[in-house]
Order: sequence, then C-alpha cells, then structure tokens
Amino acid sequence: MQLADVFKEDLVSLDFKAENKDDAIEKFVKTIEKAGMVDDAQALKNALHEREKLGTTGVGNGIAIPHARANTIKDLTVAFFRSKDGVNFGAIDGKPVHLIFVLLAPIASGGPYLKLLAKISKLLRSDEFRGDLMEAANVKTVLQIIQENE
Repeated sequence: MQLADVFKEDLVSLDFKAENKDDAIEKFVKTIEKAGMVDDAQALKNALHEREKLGTTGVGNGIAIPHARANTIKDLTVAFFRSKDGVNFGAIDGKPVHLIFVLLAPIASGGPYLKLLAKISKLLRSDEFRGDLMEAANVKTVLQIIQENE
C-alpha cells in the first residue's frame, strides 16, 4: 500500500496553527470529522490522547506522527498539517513541530496501519523530503512530493 493511495487532499492544511498538543489534536479531529472520516469525534480525540500518554509522537526534527486505531474511524486515513510557526507538541527534542502526519485506522486494520506508519517514518528521515514539504506551495505539490519519494 502506498501513502499516496490513502492521502486525501481535504485532509491537508498547509497553514496550520495550534497553541499546543491538545489544541492541535482538537483541530486534527475537527478536520477529519468535517471530511466525514469519523463517526464519533470524541472517541477519536480520546484515542489520540491515550496514544500520547504512552509517549509523545513528536519524534524530533520538527516532526510529529500522531496515530491511533479506533473503531470510530471508517477507513485507513492520513492527514497532513504543516505549521510554519511550529506547534509545541512535547517532542522528544523539546523543539516545535512543523510537519505533522496524522495516521488513523479502524482497530481491525493493524497490518496496513503499521506498514503506513513505518513508511511515513522512513520518508520523514530524509532532510530533502522534509524540506520539500516545508516549501510546497499547495496540496497538489505535497501529493507529488509524496509520490516521487515513495
């Protein structure tokens, strides 16, 4: 499975602003709910917060990959948020995050979910990939960058 296959243009924000991790999760869920990808927004918020309690998904280098599996999610879903100013996400390096991929899946889709999580993590290790995402002018360019790097 390719990341581009589950990437949805209406789940992209290239001018994302949030005060902190809680505010960011609230805004992620609102975006996903507006796109019709979740049945119960509160249950999704709870799932994301529970995952964060296990350890931050702010992995350093300006990156966060919040992820969760929950029955309230209709299908494997990837959202992308870019914050020029950065969000205090409690990242392991203590720095703000600028690139955020949110990965969500129904509980039953463990295999594809884990494969996509690994793919996103691998892509984000590339300085060039991260730089290209930071400079992308629009959603179509973000999708093109992902397709070219998969």
